[in-house]
Parts: sequence; structure tokens; C-alpha cells
Amino acid sequence: MWIRGWALSVTAGGNGRNVDFRVYGMAFGRAAEFHPDHANFDEWQTGQGGFRTDFKASGRDTLTVQGDTYKGYDGERVEVSLYTPPSVETIDDAHNVTGGNVLGRWQHKVNEDSDFQFQSYYDRTSRLSPQLDEIRNTLDVDFLYHVNLNDRNNVLLGAGGRWSADNITQKFATLDFTPQEETDSIYSWFAQDQVSIVKEKLLLTVGSKFENNNYSGFEIQPNARLLWAPTDHQSTWIAVTRAVRTPSRLDQDLELTDFLASPPPIYLRVLGSKNFKPEQLLGTEAGYRTLLVKKLYIDTTFFYNNYTDLYGYGPGSAIAEPAPPQTPTRFVLQLPLANATEGDTTGVEVAPDWKPADWWELKGSYSYLHLYVHDKAGVAGSSNSIVTASDNGSSPHHEVEAESLFNLPRKFELDMTYRFVSGLPAQTSMPVGSSVDAYSTGDTRLGWHPTAAFDISFVGQNLFQPQHAEFGGDDGPLVGVRRSYYAKLTWKR
Repeated sequence: MWIRGWALSVTAGGNGRNVDFRVYGMAFGRAAEFHPDHANFDEWQTGQGGFRTDFKASGRDTLTVQGDTYKGYDGERVEVSLYTPPSVETIDDAHNVTGGNVLGRWQHKVNEDSDFQFQSYYDRTSRLSPQLDEIRNTLDVDFLYHVNLNDRNNVLLGAGGRWSADNITQKFATLDFTPQEETDSIYSWFAQDQVSIVKEKLLLTVGSKFENNNYSGFEIQPNARLLWAPTDHQSTWIAVTRAVRTPSRLDQDLELTDFLASPPPIYLRVLGSKNFKPEQLLGTEAGYRTLLVKKLYIDTTFFYNNYTDLYGYGPGSAIAEPAPPQTPTRFVLQLPLANATEGDTTGVEVAPDWKPADWWELKGSYSYLHLYVHDKAGVAGSSNSIVTASDNGSSPHHEVEAESLFNLPRKFELDMTYRFVSGLPAQTSMPVGSSVDAYSTGDTRLGWHPTAAFDISFVGQNLFQPQHAEFGGDDGPLVGVRRSYYAKLTWKR
């Protein structure tokens, strides 16, 4: 039997009277997925190790210190445009990642009705890819205060800051970020109050997050949620939320140039814009949960989300750039990133859960999604048609999942899962032109849990076909997710 992947995890530790200390190590490997051109470039291997210690300093104070380090690689395929000679080069190479982090947390119980938590962590990561390299150092500090003012108000207050400095190394003249060194800074505050209007029957949660970042300045993100439970087996809720996606280095600092044709050499250049604003969401949801018959629950959720200031392209321009001696002048079509599109999503999710017997549970879910993205009012142009067509055709309209979970005699377990996902017409391969079709597949797991310390399981995934495509994105033919099998052994002591 061909083994596609492997994983090994080891954890050891001990418990003292007031101290719990653990160390762990993990290694993981996976073979390449299915590629019609047999270019098996995307194998994946990584190793990770770390520790955690919890110290109960007193009846009211707990200290936690944890950290880990990791190293690994995952293969990827990228296309890089060149100025000399005017062309496109396909590169199959490894994306190497290394890093480490350490976290400290202090939890203090003030009294029976209030407590607070202070946490800080530092993270360093290095990502060396075929296109460019990035080293990033991040420091994060958070404070959380909880107080139960009375039987009606449960309040959460918090504040935090994050500073993240990066250093980008350019490898090709056609891809860069300007400047190559920058520090992101985010300062945030939030407040939330859970109000019991009618005890155990009607609950209102209101709050907001306030954030200041170095890309777009000050942002407010409020939310409100109302829950009504008229009986022990019936509840309904509604929610309204405003959220933003703040700009990033990709939106404001990118310089990406793609080769189009020759002669003469013609290129397309996408430029980040300092005028790029946050993308905004106004989301509304409603849900209902009820017990239809004995041991049969059903959850139903409806949602409508409105998106404004989504990414797209602003008005383009054409320039002629000087080229090296004895080479033809190159012509560049420039497109700046801009908040040029908007849209909405509408959907429903239904999830039944039934236990016909103590040893048998059936779970299911169905979700429908309608997504429509279009040009903003007053913004039009063929440059955004590619963006809207990709967005509208890259999310499945229908998803179905059904699970059957058995607790068998002698502490055996059998779990079976069926999944269906509708097609993604915008996710196509290059240069073949095939798209991601709808697919059905299934997983199964046989487990044995003879003691609290020992567990063994055998798992098969994506069993209905040798391989199937789930998403596009890589240059070349569509990547197929293979049928796979693995065994897992867990022993605790």
C-alpha cells in the first residue's frame, strides 16, 4: 500500500501540587496531490516542538508560559514574469518556513463576580518563497476584564496593542513591495454587555470594537444580538454586525508586473494604492432552534450580508518604459488597486441532529449561498469584470453533509460522512481551461478506545474517487485531492 502521509506527535509532562509542565514534539509529512501533468511539486513536511507550564500561584492567581518553534516546507508552483528576455517562467520550488513564539498569561480572580487577564506574546517567522522572502517580528499585548455587575449585566472590557515589523527581500524585478521594511501597528479597545431582560428567557448582547491602525486610522465595529428562549427546547435569535477588513501591505504597497505579449514587449502592472480604504460589511442574521420530536433537534439560520468598498481596479494608464541597451522599449499598462466593487450574500443553513438510540447519532447540514459582486455606482470598466466574475463563481451555491456516528460494543466506534459540494465555474486551470466541477465524496473512521489512556483509529478520506479538484489557483492543470488512508495511535499517561 502506498502511504501518502505520516505524522508523529509526542507529549510528556508532570503535575506537581501547583505546577503543571508539558513538553511536546510533532513531525508531519504529506506526499504530493494529484497533478495531470505529473509535476508533483506540492509535498509538505514540517516539524514542531514546544512547552507549556501552568503555575497556580494562589487561590486567585494562575500564570501560564508557553512557546514553540517550528521548521518545514511546502512545495508550490508560481509563474514569474521577466523583463529580459520578455517572458514568463514557471517555477516549482519549496516554500520554506521557520519560526518560534513565546506567550505569557496572568489570570487573577478579584472576587466571585469579577476577574481579569493580562497576556502578551512575541512571534518571529521567516517565509522564504520562490518569489520573495519575508521576515516578520510581532509583539502583542492584551488586557481583558470581566465583571458581573448584578443578575442582569455581564460586562466584558478589553484593550490591546500589536506591533508587527517586516522585512521583504525582492528576488525578481517584476514583484516588490514599497517600502520593503514597514511596521504595522494596531491599537484596539472593546466593550460588551450581556443584559438579561427576562431571566433565562430573553437575552440582549451589545458591544463594539474600536480600532486604530496605521493604514486607515480609526474604525468602529459594533454588534448587537437578541436571544429569546420561550421554552427549554426552543430558541430564536437575531443579530446585526458591522465589520471591516483594514487595508494591508498587499493593498497599499504592492508592485506586481505580468508579461502579456511580444513584440513589442507588453506588460500589465498592478499597483497598491495609499488611498485604498477598509472593505466594509453590514451583516444581519436570524436563527431558530427547536426540538421537533424526542432527540431530534434542528437548527436553521438565515443571513444577508452587504459589502461595500470591496477591492477592484481604478482607472488604468499606459506608459513606455526605457529598457536595457539593444532591447526594445517595453509598454506597461498600469492598474491601481481601488475600492471599486460592492456586493451582497444571501443564504440559509439547516442542521438537524438526531439520536435514534443511545449508541447511534445522525447529524446533517445543508447550506445555500447566493453571492453577487458588481461595480460600485459610478465605477465601471472592463478591468473590474475579471474581479467580479471570479468572486461570483468561486463560492459553491450548495453544500450538503451527513454524518452517521456509531458507538459499537467493546468500545469500538464507527463514523461515516458523506459530502457534496456544487461546482465553481470561475476556478479554472491554465492552460487547459477545465473548471472545478461539483463532487461527492465520503470519509470513514473505525476507532477503538479500550481505556481512557489508549485510542487507535483507522481513517479513509475522499473515498468515492481516486482524486477530485476542490479549488483552482495553481498555475497549470487543476490539482486533485487524492483518496487517502491513515492510522492514528494515541496513548496518554
